[in-house]
Amino acid sequence: MKRIAVQASAIAMGMAVLAASPVSAQPNDLDPVAVTAAARYALPSAFEGYVAQCSASLSPDGYTLTNASSVSAKFTDGADESWPTAKVLMMEIIREEAGDMVSMLELMDDDNLRPFVDGMIAGLVSQEIPTADCGTIERALEILDPLPADNVAALFGFAIEMGLAEEDDAATPDEAE
Repeated sequence: MKRIAVQASAIAMGMAVLAASPVSAQPNDLDPVAVTAAARYALPSAFEGYVAQCSASLSPDGYTLTNASSVSAKFTDGADESWPTAKVLMMEIIREEAGDMVSMLELMDDDNLRPFVDGMIAGLVSQEIPTADCGTIERALEILDPLPADNVAALFGFAIEMGLAEEDDAATPDEAE
């Protein structure tokens, strides 16, 4: 399940941002609405990062490269509405991961912060995807294609929650010893 969660996060978001959150993050503390909002907001940038990382290894006639414009438009349309809720969770994760950097980001207004976050998501996603997984992710995207972007985001958000819960369960026995 962890591998599925990691791949889902690579596709969905700066879910690489969520997937990179520390194991100490308690799934019970995560608001599923916020996780889904972060996934929804991150879909366009995450897809951009995926295409940047994988375009050289995918078939030019395959699903991703022949549908990149329509998938990007589908993920972009409506993503802005998720920003207010997504921002809170993303800043919390950045605070845990980058500490002092969040102070600078908190001073930025949304018009300046969003492009920074979008670039960070795309960059993290492109770094997190092993080239060997590009075809698998392409297949997953093709399977998910009929779903509206909100449902794709909800599915990725759920995968993230499950992945974090699995990590938390794996960490619990060590803590008890």
